[in-house]
Amino acid sequence: MEELAKVLLSNEMDLILAHKRAMKLAELAGLSLAAQTTFATAVSEVARYSLEHGTEPILMLGATHYQRNQALMAIVEDKTLTVANPLHQGLQYAQRLVEKLEISNTGLASKITLYFNLPISRRISAERIQDWRAQFMADQPLSAYDEIKRKNDQLQELSQRLKASEDHYKQVTNSLPLMIFTANQMGQLLYANEWVTEFTGRSIQSLNQSKWSDIIHPNDYLPFWKLWTEKASRHQPIQYEFRLKEKATQAYLWHLFSAQPVANELSKVNAWTGFVVNIDAQKIVGQTLQEKEELSRAKEELEQSQQKLETTIKELNLSNAKLSQFAYIASHDLQEPLRKIQQFGDLIKTRSATLSGEDLLYLDRMQSAAARMSILIKDLLTYSRLSTRQEEPIEIPLTQIIQTALDNLSVSVEESMAEITIEDLPVIAADVPQLTQLFQNLLGNSLKFRQKDVIPTIRVFAHTVPSTELPDSIKPTRSSAVYTCISVADNGIGFDEKYLDRIFQVFQRLHGKNEFAGTGVGLAICEKVAQNHGGAITATSQPGHGAIFQLYLPLA
Repeated sequence: MEELAKVLLSNEMDLILAHKRAMKLAELAGLSLAAQTTFATAVSEVARYSLEHGTEPILMLGATHYQRNQALMAIVEDKTLTVANPLHQGLQYAQRLVEKLEISNTGLASKITLYFNLPISRRISAERIQDWRAQFMADQPLSAYDEIKRKNDQLQELSQRLKASEDHYKQVTNSLPLMIFTANQMGQLLYANEWVTEFTGRSIQSLNQSKWSDIIHPNDYLPFWKLWTEKASRHQPIQYEFRLKEKATQAYLWHLFSAQPVANELSKVNAWTGFVVNIDAQKIVGQTLQEKEELSRAKEELEQSQQKLETTIKELNLSNAKLSQFAYIASHDLQEPLRKIQQFGDLIKTRSATLSGEDLLYLDRMQSAAARMSILIKDLLTYSRLSTRQEEPIEIPLTQIIQTALDNLSVSVEESMAEITIEDLPVIAADVPQLTQLFQNLLGNSLKFRQKDVIPTIRVFAHTVPSTELPDSIKPTRSSAVYTCISVADNGIGFDEKYLDRIFQVFQRLHGKNEFAGTGVGLAICEKVAQNHGGAITATSQPGHGAIFQLYLPLA
């Protein structure tokens, strides 16, 4: 800094002299009267604070270059001067009047520095500095009376104008139903109307210290300050929608934040002024309209889906009708030729005595093939009716269903001398004919696929399984919290589990027709019945070690 004047601040008279010197320096720099007064007032505020809180403060006035700017400069130093945080009201006022206020402590002395930028047109040359210094040397201090008389009128007039302007501004901003503020580059409030403190329940000082952390909604806090930093660094307007907590209700309400940069005489932006307005009602209305539109679209989609479903149901009913027609043909028209083949074969055997043994063998094979075809048609008919002829489920003890299935298999049970154990079984809601067919097929397979010269033993038992503990391979067709697992275990020939998926498919057999009779439809019927009851079926086995078929049915 090029020092031009120095004032030892000891009493009130020195404050007057400091004000005069500051006015003189601003006048020499070619500033307007308003700018002169602004700079001198800022210097006076700092000088007064230093006089009241220091012991031997010294004021130095001069000019400098910093950060490509030219500025008038005022420095106050004192060994015992302390500056509290937050700043004293006088220092805050001085800070608003100048471009920059710095506070530093070198260890030997505390220092307060003011910078007041000059227009670019007011270049400071070495010749001007020399000329200013000479004028300060030649300028003799006036007496205190003369100084007071000359400046008092100006100060009184400016003070009255400033107070009237500030009062009017506060009155206007407080009368508007929104929050109005002025903030610095860092987003700290320099001024805020009464609506800010009334809504938040916090003082300006408290809001600046917390950076609104407990007022702005957590989801909006970081995005807002990120936007502020970006826009403020570019001196651009700022607009953002966020939620603020209301002190009275502790509820977060939507607000629109808007701020515009404000430039000083040097076209430099050092403050933002703006407003925050409550838009919560508009937000609620907007969300309601959006939800109504979404509901309308959902309703339209539901109606379209319902129409598609009705069309699908009609097509399904038509398909079921055709399937029923096919079932009738299979049970009547296809069975009739097979019955005639068997009848005519019997007639040929009884009426012809000249048939050779080879001829009789061919007749037996023909009748056997016709019988197998008849059984196959009956099984296919049963399989097709599983979807088209379902009865209303009734509550029935599972033991009763299994007993009916065993009665149907009584001949096979007696021939094989099977040992069958039925443990406690639950009561379930079932289509009785279908579920009877399922257990008749499972028990029939246990009797059919028995080991040679070994008495078959069959055990039927059950236990409950929570839905969370179902095996990964089990995919029931109806959700339930709890399932019952009914197991049919035997000591038969078993099978290799690599064929597990294959055994439940139609016409899939693991053994030739000469080994074991059958059509390959029985287990497919079991799987279809399980699905009709909202469940699933699987099996575990090893060759030579029997098999366990497990039926999972929902209980709720």
